[in-house]
Amino acid sequence: MKKISRRTVLRGIGASIALPWLEAMSATASMGAAASSVTGGVAAAPKRLAFMYIPNGVIGSKWFPEKTGEEFDLPESLQPLADFKKDITVVSGLNRTYLTGEPHSQAGSCWLTSALPNERADGVTAIDTTLDQVIAGKLTGSTAFDSLELSCNTFVDNMEPKIFDAISWYGPGYDAKSTNDPHKLFKRLFGESQPIKQSVLDTVIGDAKRFNQKLGVEDRRKLDEYLTSVRSVENRMHRQFESKGRIGKVDYKVPDEVPVRRREYIRLMGDLMVLALQTDQTRIATMMVGPERWQTPQLYEGVFEKPISHHVLTHDPEYDDVVAKIDQFHVDQYAYLIGRLKSIQEGESSLLDNCSFILGSGLGNGARHSYEQLPLIVAGSGGGAYETGRHLKASKGTPLANLWLSIADNMGVELERFADSTDRLQGFM
Repeated sequence: MKKISRRTVLRGIGASIALPWLEAMSATASMGAAASSVTGGVAAAPKRLAFMYIPNGVIGSKWFPEKTGEEFDLPESLQPLADFKKDITVVSGLNRTYLTGEPHSQAGSCWLTSALPNERADGVTAIDTTLDQVIAGKLTGSTAFDSLELSCNTFVDNMEPKIFDAISWYGPGYDAKSTNDPHKLFKRLFGESQPIKQSVLDTVIGDAKRFNQKLGVEDRRKLDEYLTSVRSVENRMHRQFESKGRIGKVDYKVPDEVPVRRREYIRLMGDLMVLALQTDQTRIATMMVGPERWQTPQLYEGVFEKPISHHVLTHDPEYDDVVAKIDQFHVDQYAYLIGRLKSIQEGESSLLDNCSFILGSGLGNGARHSYEQLPLIVAGSGGGAYETGRHLKASKGTPLANLWLSIADNMGVELERFADSTDRLQGFM
C-alpha cells in the first residue's frame, strides 16, 4: 500500500473535498501489510476539541445524577445519552464568579473566557480571548481553519447586543464571527469558488474514481461512507431550501436558507461540524445552540406544537417541567452528534475517542441567574487522556476554569493558569 498525504483532496471544477483519516495515511502504509502488526507504527490521529453551548441554564433536579463514579444514574434530562453512558463524563460542582451587571450578558460571552472575574476587560464584563481561541492560536497553521464557529440562531433581535449571541472571542470587543447558514458553511468547507448547479460530489467524481484505485478494501469502504454522508447533508440542505415558509403565526420570518425546525437545524449544523473535524479541516470548533435571553419563539418539533420562548419559561418555576423538556431536547441533539462522531473510525479508534466534545451552559439555573453548579458533559476521552463512563463531582467552590486548564493541557497547550483557575480539575485526567 502506498502512503498518501493527510492533506490530499479530491478536486473538481469549482470545488474540492478534503478526505477523512484513511489507513493509507498511516506511518506504516508504505511498509506493506506486515507492518500492520508493528506496535505504535500507525500515526496517531490528531486530538479535536468541540464545544456545544446551550443558553439559559438547566433544571438541575432533572439534570445532575445523584450517584458519582461509574454507577451514576441518568436523570430525566440526560436520558437521550443512555446508549453513550460509557462514552461520557458528567461533571458537576463547577462554578463561575458573577460580576455586577446583566447576568445573561456574562453567561455565554464569559463561558470560555480567559479573563479573571474582577477584570472588566471590555468595559462591561470580563471578556477576553476565549479558551478555543487560545488553543487555536497555539495550533495555528495545522489545519485549513484554525477554528470554526457555528451558530443555530438566524433571528434578528434589535433589542439585544452581540454579547448575548457569541461564545468565541478573539479579545475584548472582537467576537469570532459565527456562521449560521448551512449553505454558506458547506461552500466554505468544500471550496466552491463558483456557483455549482449539480452536487459538489458530481464535480469531483472523476478524481474520486482515480483515487479509489489506490486504496485498499477497508479504505474504499471508509471513503464510500464519507462521501455518502456528504451527499446526505447536501440533500437535506436542498430539501430545506425547497420547504420555505413561516413558523406558525409568529411574526418572525425564517430565511429560506436554513431549516425551520430546531432539531433539523441543529443536527445539520452539527453534521457539518463533524465533517470539518473528520477531514481535519479544523481541530477546534464551537457551536452555540441559541443566544442568551432573547425572547424569540422557537419551534422545538416533537416536544411542543407551537413555537415557545425558552428564556421566558425559565423565569417561572411553574414551567420547570416544560423547561426540562427543552433541556432534554438539547441533550438529544448532543447525543445524535456523539453517535456521529463514534461511527467514524480512525484506525483502531473512533473520531469520538480522539475528541473532547463538551456540552454546557454559562448559567446553572436560569430563573435565579445562578453561576453555581454549571451543567457540563464531556464526550470522548481526548485521545485516551481521561476516563469516561462516570459522574465526576468537583469539590465545593471549584472554578470552571480548572476544567478549562485541564482541557488546554490535553490539547498540548501548557498554561500556568487560566482565568481564576486554582489547579487542574482533580480526578479528570
